[in-house]
Amino acid sequence: MQITMRICQSAIAALTVTVVFCSAAIAGNHEQKQQGINVGPGEMGFDAIIVNGPPITGDSVMSADHAEYPRGMTCAECHSVDFGIDVMSTASEQFVNNFPNLEQEQIWEKIVAFLPGRERFAIATVEDNAPTATTVDMVLDQEEKAFYVVSERGTEKLLQLRVNPNISAVRFAGWTVAEGGPKQWRSVQIKGTAEVIESTDPRFGNILDKYNLVRVSKPRAFRRFDIIKVTPKQIFYFDTTLGANKFSPYQIWRRAE
Repeated sequence: MQITMRICQSAIAALTVTVVFCSAAIAGNHEQKQQGINVGPGEMGFDAIIVNGPPITGDSVMSADHAEYPRGMTCAECHSVDFGIDVMSTASEQFVNNFPNLEQEQIWEKIVAFLPGRERFAIATVEDNAPTATTVDMVLDQEEKAFYVVSERGTEKLLQLRVNPNISAVRFAGWTVAEGGPKQWRSVQIKGTAEVIESTDPRFGNILDKYNLVRVSKPRAFRRFDIIKVTPKQIFYFDTTLGANKFSPYQIWRRAE
């Protein structure tokens, strides 16, 4: 069975949104409403009333006649979901699969706007199935669609990347409990591969110029640093403001083959 998501626009002005998932959905009858359980509001401020739907798998896509529900709910709140070991699915992918998507070039433009200069990222590298997370400054090269990191020679992440080039990185900005402000969030989540570029490589000097060194001079950088070039295979761009235009808050950009 396929599952498809729609946002209930008529409920925007209501203080409470009633959401009905009924077992009659199996027969395609969404007019029959059942009494459910009010589980309270989510981050969008709407209450949700849950009525169990039919079992689904983690990679299910909702059908066109799926019952309406407020933005911010997930499949697992109403359905028994089988996230088997053969199903590669994340919350991000479920949103991408079930809400309208931007064009690839539009997603890339938003990524570029979110990363205008040297930006602080958390990156993860792996050795013997054990991940190591560190923070680095990354610069996006818009033409190459790649990221550059200047890193101290001999660091753990460089040693790991020489053995296993797979890398993941994330940059986040938005509301926190401590800082307050509007409850909006943006982030980029990168999966890709990394290449360690040493100072003897003819590309090294040009990349330093793109990176905009601030701590040391360029001649010192040749003696002190290696460069990591991160080539993303995919980037999840997350932006809660996209929901106002009925788009998925998660948008996925994929490198063209």
